Amino acid sequence: MRSPARPLVAGLLALVLASALVACGRGAPPSGGGDLVARSTVQQVVERGELVVLMEAQFKPFTYKEDGVLKGFDVDLARALADELGVKVRFEEREWGMLATELLQGKGDLVISGITATPKRALTAAFSAPYFLTRTIALVGVPSADGITSVRQLDAPGRTVVAQGQSTGEVAARKHLPKAKLLTFPTEAACVLEVVQGRADAFVYDEWQIREHARLNPGRTRVLEETLSVEPYGIEFRRGDPETAAWLDLALRTMRLDGRLAALFEKHLPGIAVPAELAPPR
Repeated sequence: MRSPARPLVAGLLALVLASALVACGRGAPPSGGGDLVARSTVQQVVERGELVVLMEAQFKPFTYKEDGVLKGFDVDLARALADELGVKVRFEEREWGMLATELLQGKGDLVISGITATPKRALTAAFSAPYFLTRTIALVGVPSADGITSVRQLDAPGRTVVAQGQSTGEVAARKHLPKAKLLTFPTEAACVLEVVQGRADAFVYDEWQIREHARLNPGRTRVLEETLSVEPYGIEFRRGDPETAAWLDLALRTMRLDGRLAALFEKHLPGIAVPAELAPPR
């Protein structure tokens, strides 16, 4: 969806960078100023003419492949950001556990892949303002967890819970289900299989994905509606880069105000309401 507001962000990028240069002339510390601007990811992307985005293509509806074509909310978001910058976009697929490492090694400019921004992750990487909020809930097995109607009941000795390793589902499970046995697996699909085949009582993960797995496995799974946590998705980039932070937040705010962010919800997340803080003003 094209919008007359798009040139605004590209223009304001120049303003942000120019302001940093002016600040340098007013006695900014030697570590800032022009060198800081030149080193920024967003400036390098503009000069290079290409935005390199790292993602794991196994997280529908955010990043996935259909007939070999990369699709999803995050894919469209990355293309919108590249459009604002006036550059091409190139996607580099990586395993979930390698995304942060590859970013820090300079093998990509941004990670846009359903990444939850957490204080712990922010110790090694930086995040934009949230562009999506999700609940963490549980997919429970049928009949293995027929009697489970609350998180409190699931948190008991003799219960087995699974989560994707290094995900916020694992964090939520460790925090809210300490009495249950927790097993981690490298992929979402492996976790679902444990529940479907009765080896685990529940899988803790993000709401949309949990609901989709319940829909695809009727009679063998169901959704436990109680919220374990609320998680913000953010765009991940390298720390020490205020120019990129400012530009990303401006771009996301502009997309919220002109309705493009809400349009991504409608396209990729039908039935999921746009949170008030991410919806365009009425």
